[in-house]
Amino acid sequence: MSKMIHCHTHGECEPAYVCTHLTEDAAGHGFNRAEPSEADPYPNAWCDNCWTDETRHSVELRRLCSGCYELSRIRNTRTDVSFEELSQLRWKCSSCEEWHYGPCLDFSYDAPVYWTSENEGTEVPTNMLNEDFCIVDGEHYFIRGVIHLPIIGTTETFCWGVWGSLSRENFEKVVAMNDDPDRVDLPPMFSWLSNEIDEYPDTLNLKMYAHIQELEKRPVFELEPTDHPLSQEFYDGITPERVKEIMMRRLDLPVN
Repeated sequence: MSKMIHCHTHGECEPAYVCTHLTEDAAGHGFNRAEPSEADPYPNAWCDNCWTDETRHSVELRRLCSGCYELSRIRNTRTDVSFEELSQLRWKCSSCEEWHYGPCLDFSYDAPVYWTSENEGTEVPTNMLNEDFCIVDGEHYFIRGVIHLPIIGTTETFCWGVWGSLSRENFEKVVAMNDDPDRVDLPPMFSWLSNEIDEYPDTLNLKMYAHIQELEKRPVFELEPTDHPLSQEFYDGITPERVKEIMMRRLDLPVN
């Protein structure tokens, strides 16, 4: 195995190499490589302009960690529908009642699926729901967070605002440190996805981890790698065309 390198974002990873046009926040340049294999899971990659017999062997390559390499692949892979084509979509926001143009990249759930109107009005902490935390029947604990799906060919992300379960111990830790800047030092916490997202097969109880963020930011959920479509979009990205399909379904919008 190749010697591991340290990345401030992804930790200890295998090294990988790409042309200089695929580094930093580059997007939409194309991502060309040999077929990955067990022996070489991260083949050298070039943008469309560098992917020629003449250029490929002379262009300077930059080292990335395997995590940044995968992010570059998602951002630079070309798609049939470009992100720019979504700029003409017109939709009405349910919160502000105003009409907007462009992609809507954030859909959320106000409560975990287990919360019902029957829980309302009962004494806290047996049952409670606010914008960040939820308790059901005094023994089921939930936290609100975000699943970020990188949009292929762009530096943008599509967000599902969802709820995940926590153990009582972890829930109490997060609540106790809710206003403490040091909460970012809390380790990842195991969680079960606690919403049914209609755009996918059954999402209830998908395994994930909650990563607590700095103050004023919601936790970020990391899905377990599986063959579930949501997990695949988490790791491989979501296409602009798929974003458009979700918008069309969720917003029932006219297209100008």
